[in-house]
Amino acid sequence: MTRFRDELDAIARQAPDVDLAEVALRGARRTRTTLISGSAVAAVAALTLAVTLLVNPGGPADVGAVTRGTPSSAPTFRGVPAGPTPSPEDLVPVRAVLPASGVGPVRYAYYDFCQDAWKPGADNAPVADETCLQWKVVLQDGTRYRVADALSVYTDQTKKNYMNTAAPLAISRDGRRIAYYVPGRERFAVRELDTGQVWDIPQVVRRKAMVKGGGLITFSPDGRRLGLNLVGIPQVVVDVESGRVVEEVPKGWQSLHPADEGVPMVVEHEDGRFGVLSDGKVTVFAEPKTWALTGAVGPDGTTVAMLTGPAAKGETVTNSEPYDKIVTMDRASGQVRSEVKLDPPRQLNPHRLGYWLNEREVLALGTAIRDPGSDRWPDLGDIAYAIDVTTGKIRKLAAYRLPPWGGSVSAPGFPSG
Repeated sequence: MTRFRDELDAIARQAPDVDLAEVALRGARRTRTTLISGSAVAAVAALTLAVTLLVNPGGPADVGAVTRGTPSSAPTFRGVPAGPTPSPEDLVPVRAVLPASGVGPVRYAYYDFCQDAWKPGADNAPVADETCLQWKVVLQDGTRYRVADALSVYTDQTKKNYMNTAAPLAISRDGRRIAYYVPGRERFAVRELDTGQVWDIPQVVRRKAMVKGGGLITFSPDGRRLGLNLVGIPQVVVDVESGRVVEEVPKGWQSLHPADEGVPMVVEHEDGRFGVLSDGKVTVFAEPKTWALTGAVGPDGTTVAMLTGPAAKGETVTNSEPYDKIVTMDRASGQVRSEVKLDPPRQLNPHRLGYWLNEREVLALGTAIRDPGSDRWPDLGDIAYAIDVTTGKIRKLAAYRLPPWGGSVSAPGFPSG
């Protein structure tokens, strides 16, 4: 929690002189800690905006090499940056309910607030309607639906837990399944969008516990397993279709990336150590001295990728001290196999490292960084990247933009919470 609080403080010091509680409504996750609800961190970026940032669903993925986002040589802009212009579809309320079946893959999801009617830490049930405080899914063609039976923004917050904003909705890597919390049954459900098949995850999770503590959920790469990292209940990985618990995560550890059957699973200890869980036992492979992010085991079954930065643990970390290296390690021996500088390092502002795209590239999820010389804020939302672990080269894969009063993004194959 120390580093999370440091980041809040650092961002707040750069923010305009406004009521932070009123503007901390939405933003991109910056989770670099252990089990902290991503929806809590989602509010952080808005502290520096003090304006409504308007964004659209994007378009076809940009798979070219990243060349934008590096620091400008222009003088630092001293005024109040302007927000981007909304696209027409952003201004149309999403009223259509996700059909029971026959739906194509989801590109990404987001939840939204009720503009300035929503008040942090208050009873917001009276302001909720069919157009706000709900998860929305965006299909590949840009079509948007609301997931009516999924809990999103908590209307029953208190002043103590208002930064724990919403229940998670996770998307499988292929976009064909979504997992979300159903408050009426107090369980998570997994829906297969094409067939309409719905599986209830057996673990009971009380709504009160969700509002108080939150958590993260993630699919395995093949979408057949769901990891539950929730405060107040045992952390487990569940087979979606049978409901059987296939992995129990030991106390003090968490898993952000459930593995497919037969593949070792990377876990992280609350003290910052990384290990691999197999047959109920954790084998530690790294104890980094600097802040680090790790993802899943690579296609060869032994290689693990990590993003590392120059700042030592316990130090205040800001955007001026980004992750600057991609490191690969042997999960069994802990031996470093490669270590290269990111290129360009300041393009990436990551909060998640994900699964491997192929034998050389690992997925990362981050937020856009404003060029100090620019008079505009970048689009609010998340960006998916591929990082080549052998060269450090970064490719932009997709931009997941938020609409007006959007709260947080859920991207395929990454943890949601």
